[in-house]
Amino acid sequence: MLDRLKSLVHKKEKHWCGACLFELPPAAKLLPSDISGRYEYAFAESDSHEFTPALLIESSKRGCDRCAALASAFEKLGVANFKEASWQPNLNSPGSPTLEITDANDAVQVFEVCSSEAPLGEPAFFTDDAPPHAVLCRGYKISRTTGDDDALDQAGKWLKDCQAHEKCQIEDAGFVPSRLLYLGSKRTDTDVLDVVENLESVPYAALSHRWTDETPSISLLTTNLSDRKQHGMPIANLPQMMQDVVLVLHRLGIEYVWIDSLCIVQDDKEDWKREAAKMALIYANAELTVAASWCDRPRQSLFRDHGHEVPVDLAEVNGQSIFIRRRKPHLTWSEEPMVEDPDTEWPLLSRGWVYQEQLLSRRMLHFTRNELIWECLETTQCECGWYDSNMRHQSTRDSYKRSPADKAWVEIIKGYAKRPLTVMTDRLPALAGIGKAMAAVKGYESAEYLCGMWEKELEESFFWYLTEPPHEKPDIRLPSWSWASVVGDVECWQLSLEDIEFSGNNVVYAGDALMGDMVSGMICLSGHVASGVVYHGQEWADTVKAGGRKGLDVLTGEGATDEVGLKLGEQFATFSPDYRFDMPGSGHVDSGSQIVCLLFGRNSLIEVDDVGDSVETITSYILILRPLNGTPLRYERIGVCRECIELDVFMRQSERHQLTVV
Repeated sequence: MLDRLKSLVHKKEKHWCGACLFELPPAAKLLPSDISGRYEYAFAESDSHEFTPALLIESSKRGCDRCAALASAFEKLGVANFKEASWQPNLNSPGSPTLEITDANDAVQVFEVCSSEAPLGEPAFFTDDAPPHAVLCRGYKISRTTGDDDALDQAGKWLKDCQAHEKCQIEDAGFVPSRLLYLGSKRTDTDVLDVVENLESVPYAALSHRWTDETPSISLLTTNLSDRKQHGMPIANLPQMMQDVVLVLHRLGIEYVWIDSLCIVQDDKEDWKREAAKMALIYANAELTVAASWCDRPRQSLFRDHGHEVPVDLAEVNGQSIFIRRRKPHLTWSEEPMVEDPDTEWPLLSRGWVYQEQLLSRRMLHFTRNELIWECLETTQCECGWYDSNMRHQSTRDSYKRSPADKAWVEIIKGYAKRPLTVMTDRLPALAGIGKAMAAVKGYESAEYLCGMWEKELEESFFWYLTEPPHEKPDIRLPSWSWASVVGDVECWQLSLEDIEFSGNNVVYAGDALMGDMVSGMICLSGHVASGVVYHGQEWADTVKAGGRKGLDVLTGEGATDEVGLKLGEQFATFSPDYRFDMPGSGHVDSGSQIVCLLFGRNSLIEVDDVGDSVETITSYILILRPLNGTPLRYERIGVCRECIELDVFMRQSERHQLTVV
């Protein structure tokens, strides 16, 4: 790398500051830490370049005005007493260049050196006309508040640009929700929202928000529907967040809005079911969905002032203004969150109902703590320009918004299952919109929907397991084989099945299948089955101790808990339960209960022994089922044992059977 860098040295040698990495003024005294030729030499031997507070001070005193500006910026940004700073060009990983500061508490704070003129698409390294800094990214100074004219003008531009996107066009131009709130300019009274019903086709917006303690007080009820239709709804009576949404839509020229609490009669069960079943159409056909992404408390504004986090100017080079700012979190669809606590940063986006609102909306305008963020099917944008800089690595594109048609159903399950719901009976209704959208794309019939899984994709989703500690079993009427019957993050076994055959199913619904109105549900399948016993609590501890006296080790299952275990033949193994067994109610499982273990997968592990030979161990993936009293060959699932019991040991104890799981 060093030889290539040297080959690019300009005839007229330049000198770059070893601390700030800007070009040195001609009159500045040279220091041993400085770089000559090209500033990229600072990274010839390492992927980063460090400097200390002492070097920054020394460089400032010798005449480097950029180091003086950087020291001043650190004061304003609250990191003046840092321990070490590190320039990170991030050449070999997705993401824009950064400056990482280790503060006095050993915490790492991340900053960006930005210019609105910085190049996109490739790093500055090895370019003939290099930018004025080695660790520079495209960035813009944002508005002081997400509700000022500049911010809302930017939102209007995003909307206008998106209206020309081919992928983002409306699918059903004739669809309109049963009720809308009218806030248009055709009315002289601008202090009241009108509840209007059965309109012909009109553009409308939808609101995605988290209910708070003040939301029920303005909800639409049967007792006030007629009065509100006749006299309207005073805007001043709405929560502040909703008042702000009205202001935004006025600015964007959208005259109608759909808000769940105000457009569904909340105390009318049939109206709620009917309108909730239309969620896919409501969000997919909205001209825009406004997301109150940072709001989670009563009396909160949609807008937020972040003037205390303003960027700090560092330099102007050839008319190009360069500034430093603290790096802000940005939402993505990646499984790896951009922040340590995304539920605090974007509390709206962690909720169960909001998953389908975000996934189904063609266009979404997020109001976050720091800036406006735009999502549509062709682009993701923000006021600060972070997405522009971080999209240069094409592999990151899967982290951004895609339509349901572009996702596998198991991916939908993974994204949704971990999201909490206030009312657990909403487990399937809150997913119904995505289910309907998926059915329309793939040509599925509602009768093929099996309590959160599609019959034609059953092999990919039936063998799910929790990836977090078990919770109490929720009191909802769903079969035990459905992932929706438990609470928590789940994964699905998607490799080849181990001699499993599905022989039929029978799920009976009282109403809309996708809304989860189930009466009964069973699935029949056959495979290799072995008998065992399940233990938990003190009895499991005593069983383990007794086995230890006989020289029997406890096999540890992948993702298992220490509180429960099973005995299969002479083997003891921990496993991952679907829910807590020690709670009263339908989820209670007596320690010492008979179980059956159904083999559904295998995993191969190759290790090198002490003499250097390769040893292959094949372990099993097993579904744990318990028999129902008085119903021969009918079982309910209670957990999964992964990667601990050797396959050949299991097979010696098993026989092939057909089972009915309910």
